Amino acid sequence: MVKDMVREHRNNVWVVRTGYCGVQEKSCIERDFISFDLNLHIMDLFGDELMDIKHRSPKYKKYMHFGDKYREFDQKFRKEFEDAIKNVDYSTERPEMIKKMKRLNTKLQKFDDEVKQFDATMHEFDEFERVEQMKKALLARLSTPPVDLLEVWAKDVLHFVNDIRIYDLIAIPLMCEKQVAIGRVRDNYKYREGKGVLSHSRKVDWHDTRVPFENMFHGFEELLELPSSITLLDDPEREFVLGIVVDDTF
Repeated sequence: MVKDMVREHRNNVWVVRTGYCGVQEKSCIERDFISFDLNLHIMDLFGDELMDIKHRSPKYKKYMHFGDKYREFDQKFRKEFEDAIKNVDYSTERPEMIKKMKRLNTKLQKFDDEVKQFDATMHEFDEFERVEQMKKALLARLSTPPVDLLEVWAKDVLHFVNDIRIYDLIAIPLMCEKQVAIGRVRDNYKYREGKGVLSHSRKVDWHDTRVPFENMFHGFEELLELPSSITLLDDPEREFVLGIVVDDTF
């Protein structure tokens, strides 16, 4: 149900709890925004500093290591390929060429598998590092931070500022009405000083449909009990929400 890794090439679906008072939910719907009420208004302690975090690439180390690994492989593969085609018998059947090409193809497949594993490992490393950096930033601003919630808050802030992308879908529970509103993100994270609950926000186009809690996917209300205010959905829950808004006008 809950997913940790943000997909790069598809629309992600997020459940965002805006707050519990109802006022913030209403403001979001009426003014076509999404924001969320992190405990103690923690985001307000950052002001516009979160804009700097947004523009900071969370994957710089992964790309750096990828470049080194690719260059290393490229040099080795070029040499092996040159050696493989030297003195090859170019007769009709070319058994020697076929044998060497199969061997090189096997090496390519092995490298592809290694790259995928390396990508997953570096993603985990980058994710760990950026969460740790955000935890340090929170610690610097809170006098008595609850240790058990520090990582949850750090991930929530990073999700809202960096991970939610344009065209992703947002589902917000309207707690007072026991319904869910669904919208599509239309803008990057913005900080607007003096805008109250919408100081930290994203532009959203809201769909007309409102879905009662009982008509949502199984486990939806349990999801609302999680410590996190922002949750990335995995299939089949993601597909369920996408199915609600299959509408060319949205």
